Amino acid sequence: MESTGKPMDWSITHKKVLAQTPVFQVEEVSLVEKENGKPVPLAYYRIDTRSWVNVFALTEDGRAILVHQPRVGMMQMTLECPGGGIDDDEDPALAAARELEEETGYRARSIEKVGVISPNPAILTNRLHMFLARGCYLPPERQHFPDLTERIEVRTLSLDELDATMKEGGIHNALAALTILMSRRFLLND
Repeated sequence: MESTGKPMDWSITHKKVLAQTPVFQVEEVSLVEKENGKPVPLAYYRIDTRSWVNVFALTEDGRAILVHQPRVGMMQMTLECPGGGIDDDEDPALAAARELEEETGYRARSIEKVGVISPNPAILTNRLHMFLARGCYLPPERQHFPDLTERIEVRTLSLDELDATMKEGGIHNALAALTILMSRRFLLND
């Protein structure tokens, strides 16, 4: 089986930023074939954004901790895993612990990586780091400080309730669903 993450035989010769936002930038890139220096005939477009984490978190009694929040893309409320952007030079596991606490107030006794994916390698430059957090508890000095634009309601579900919610289509975010499924695979192996 061929390894993933193998570098392309093209390289970027020119990059033009077409739009800049606080969260991402849209780029037009010109490419050249590394082997012969021949320009690739078409310009490509991509969205450059930072990598982020999703956390499938379980309380000490085994309930899943989720966040219910508005999502402008769908113009709907969604039920998702806690998560967010990884700061520059931040370890993804530390980002997972930070985002879990910021969005829910919970801390985890253990956090383990369950996978890393490219959400859409055709147009996105970032990676999603998925984590399973176990033994989550609310500390006495509970901190819950979502970003100014976040309207988060914390919900906990039993694993049976979560399975039913997923079966009924109650988890709309594909990457949250993948994080849950990847984490559940780890739980089955315990």
